[in-house]
Amino acid sequence: MKKKAVRPPAVAGVFYPADKDELLNDVHHYIEAAEGEETPAAGAVSPHAGYYYSGHVAGALFGSIKVPDRVIIIGPNHRGIGATVALDNSGGWLFPFGVVPKDEETFSIILDNSYAAEPDMEAHAFEHSLEVIVPFLFVRNHKVSITAICMGTSEDEKIADVARAVAIAAKKTGALVVASTDMTHYLPDDVVRKRDARTMKFISRMDVSGMMETAERDGALCGGSSVAVALAACEENGAKRASLVRYATSGDIEGNRGSVVGYCGFKIF
Repeated sequence: MKKKAVRPPAVAGVFYPADKDELLNDVHHYIEAAEGEETPAAGAVSPHAGYYYSGHVAGALFGSIKVPDRVIIIGPNHRGIGATVALDNSGGWLFPFGVVPKDEETFSIILDNSYAAEPDMEAHAFEHSLEVIVPFLFVRNHKVSITAICMGTSEDEKIADVARAVAIAAKKTGALVVASTDMTHYLPDDVVRKRDARTMKFISRMDVSGMMETAERDGALCGGSSVAVALAACEENGAKRASLVRYATSGDIEGNRGSVVGYCGFKIF
């Protein structure tokens, strides 16, 4: 059987360090700053900006939950290329510290149970929203394997279809479901915080329709469809709520409050 191609890193040296030791040290630093004990979770919502801006939020999140051997990661398609719902079919993803393998079993279960998902590497080739999350997963569990889904649609029917397939796969394999999103972009800090607070209320209540309506009106989520899939899938498997671990804006890092981006970290259980 022909060996499947490995996806090379797209944003190493840009969103996170390209040097192995520097990358691992940075991720360890962010995770070690997390407060409280780690707990099991059905899912999570993580930011996907460069580590300088949102690494502390991702670290607080992943430092607070147990990362199992299998993780389904779902993110937006920023470039609009490839399949509408792209299920990565590479052999794994290359990082400065090595290759994180694809979870073949979970991949097959999702593909078998979704009409919308298609095997596709093109949508993932230059997409950063999932790539930046994987080093956190690896540091938390060196045995982790991933199933990556890139969402290029906000159609209710396709979101529901993918959520059902993800729920089935997560239940069978014990995979953690992680959605990738940043929040309101490039508005004054006080405006961003108000808009994000409205959206986060719906996330915490597991209210997918309310979240999507609010996010669409306010422009508050670049990965709204990804979060919708994760919330619906986890709820199908018995999750009751999402708890905010940390929220911040880029203004907290840069000090410039005139134009910021919001970042959130939620655990779903």
